[in-house]
Amino acid sequence: MTGPVHTLVSASDVCTVLAREVPDAGSVLRAQLDELCVQAAAEIRHRVPAVDARLTAGSLSAVRVRGIACDMVIAALENVELGFRSTGESYPELGTTQVAAANRMLVEMTDSQRAALMPPDPLAGADGRGGMFFVPLS
Repeated sequence: MTGPVHTLVSASDVCTVLAREVPDAGSVLRAQLDELCVQAAAEIRHRVPAVDARLTAGSLSAVRVRGIACDMVIAALENVELGFRSTGESYPELGTTQVAAANRMLVEMTDSQRAALMPPDPLAGADGRGGMFFVPLS
């Protein structure tokens, strides 16, 4: 079996969406960004059937895949920058809330992102709720 055919997302793609300069090759920031892109592509390939085959056949838009992969990487970058912990204070009474780090993946794919990349259901009608049905006449 051959490896993946398509590069689903690159550091350049993510930086374009964020309107930022691409970090220098060999820098720590570039290595982090490249790794998050690899993880996002792996998650897409794991959760969405036949991504590469559908891209090759033209039945799945490379722009759509790239956009969703960029969203996944940007969310991961926000998790890294903001952290998985949540700390808050409220006034006038002093109250502090601390939430422990979540046990979750760094690069995640939401259900709506997955649904956007899934093949269309051949049994679904135009409204997406159902297709043909049988009504007995007797």
